[in-house]
Amino acid sequence: METKMTTIRFPEDLYQRLKQVAAKKHLSINQMVVESVQQAVDETAVSNSTMESRLILNEVVPPAKIFADSGLVLVNGIYYRYLTSDNQPIQPEIPYLVVEAVGNILTIKPIQK
Repeated sequence: METKMTTIRFPEDLYQRLKQVAAKKHLSINQMVVESVQQAVDETAVSNSTMESRLILNEVVPPAKIFADSGLVLVNGIYYRYLTSDNQPIQPEIPYLVVEAVGNILTIKPIQK
């Protein structure tokens, strides 16, 4: 995929909040901005999204809340089935990020530090 570089100016307080949220989610500021813009311009995301998926997308799931034996993950107090984005087994020592929600199945991807 080809990418383009651009400059975006943020008010200082917004930039600091963005920086904090990105750090909390183990993402770069660039990843946060790209994902947010992609969601904003993707018409199908708006028409097909549910309140539940909006509440759990981009949630960080700690290793203790991923139950590989049963194929379940606990997010915001609710158990979901999961798939990994790379179709690899769960790495028990690292957190995962919820990248997609379809019905009661979440797609999670490992967060690389």
